[in-house]
Amino acid sequence: MRLRDLIRAVEDKYNRLLTLLILMYLSSPFLVDWAIGNVILFFLFLGVIVIVIYQIQHSKRALRLHIGLLVLAMVLKVLNYLTSALRHLSPVFEVLSTGILMAFFALSIYLILRELAIAEQVTADMIKGGICVYFLFGFLWLEMYNIVYSFDANSFTAPSKSISRSDLAHFSFTTLTTVGYGDISPASEIARVLANLEGMVGVMYPAVFIARLVGLYSKD
Repeated sequence: MRLRDLIRAVEDKYNRLLTLLILMYLSSPFLVDWAIGNVILFFLFLGVIVIVIYQIQHSKRALRLHIGLLVLAMVLKVLNYLTSALRHLSPVFEVLSTGILMAFFALSIYLILRELAIAEQVTADMIKGGICVYFLFGFLWLEMYNIVYSFDANSFTAPSKSISRSDLAHFSFTTLTTVGYGDISPASEIARVLANLEGMVGVMYPAVFIARLVGLYSKD
């Protein structure tokens, strides 16, 4: 019975990850701009992804790499929180922790896509894995926008004078889905390039990769 439960848990790893990503996406607007809530959200998210990626990779080296990134990002986040009153130090820790988070998302996307690309038989759970990558793209570009905004507060234009992290998350996912409400717009050259790239990924990834997974699944 235990072996059967273990096999079922491995088979449903993307189902759990997709559930987590949806919960993180729905709760992030309420927690992301709250200092303590942001830290809790940050580490809960990364901790669970470390476990899921280990199930995918089955490699102690990959697990150590993810845990190393997690610990380093944790230290930088804590330093950013503790030095929030010191204007000359806090932005440095924020940019460094965001860069580590970007590397974490990029590595997770790579490992998931590599497993999905070489799969000979596509299951419903693997299709959910492809959807997980779509969510991860949105979070990855959020961190890119966050770094750009950290260096240049005029990189984005919005009705309000200041743009919060939740605003950037909103901009990232509306760009990824190519909805483009227009309430937040990229103003600098690098912000425009990133937005254009995200829009292209948002169009081509479902049309090519997700469609391929669905097509292989329908043949089974």
